[in-house]
Amino acid sequence: MVLHNTTSRVGPTGVTSRILLTVLGAAGLIAGAFLDWTRNLQGTHVSWRAVYQDTFGSTDNIVQSIGGISILVGLVALLGLADGSGWLVRLAGAVGLVGTVLFIIQVQRSSDHSMQIGMWFALVGSILCIASGLSGYYRGGPTIVDE
Repeated sequence: MVLHNTTSRVGPTGVTSRILLTVLGAAGLIAGAFLDWTRNLQGTHVSWRAVYQDTFGSTDNIVQSIGGISILVGLVALLGLADGSGWLVRLAGAVGLVGTVLFIIQVQRSSDHSMQIGMWFALVGSILCIASGLSGYYRGGPTIVDE
């Protein structure tokens, strides 16, 4: 018996579905940043403190906004298409998912906030990125072959 490290490629349908899921997920994250998240405020105007404080406010600096983080995570997901294993796309999806869940928790804790469509776009985009990362280009691994 000999141990061979074999790597087989997924067919064109698998590659196409991975690209499509990643692009849709990143689009959800990026587009969601420009939609309303709470109190009719776009994600680019909601302070990033919204993931850990229920008394968050607005900001005019996109770098310090939850929408800015959402855009960055979407771009990282697109960058993850360059790697066949899908780990970077999964990581981006997981970061987006954790961020939106933390945001939901803080909105539910506060009495004067509500969840709006932009947050839902980011949440669905994160889930699509995770699904995309799980359908990697490569499958296979060590195989025992009788020779």
